[in-house]
Amino acid sequence: MKHLTILLMLWVTTAMLSRVQAQSLINTNWKAYIAEPVYDTIVWHIRTDSSFVTGSNGTVLVRSVCKISGDTVLLNDYDGQFTCPDTPGRYKFARVEDMLNFTLIDDLCQGRATSITTAKWKKVPTP
Repeated sequence: MKHLTILLMLWVTTAMLSRVQAQSLINTNWKAYIAEPVYDTIVWHIRTDSSFVTGSNGTVLVRSVCKISGDTVLLNDYDGQFTCPDTPGRYKFARVEDMLNFTLIDDLCQGRATSITTAKWKKVPTP
């Protein structure tokens, strides 16, 4: 019985930590410099079920449906200059303080995959 209680407590703790990590990305903004083909510092605005990326002048570069589950994010672009339509991408993420890193799970859009996984994402402070 003692082992069952400990196992249940570990499972609940793990589930809560996954939810906290996912929630920690919702309604946050992250910036990074993207080289070719953008050559600009962009800001990725992550919302509850969508995200959008803006250039340094405020122009929206891409809009996506964004689903966060645990430590995984699923992106499906639907609008913008750098969109990958009908090509969803899945990434595992890790947030350490004000930095965010992504690891590719699967994405047929090479440009998005390269940009997301090689960028050094830094949290944009909220005003």
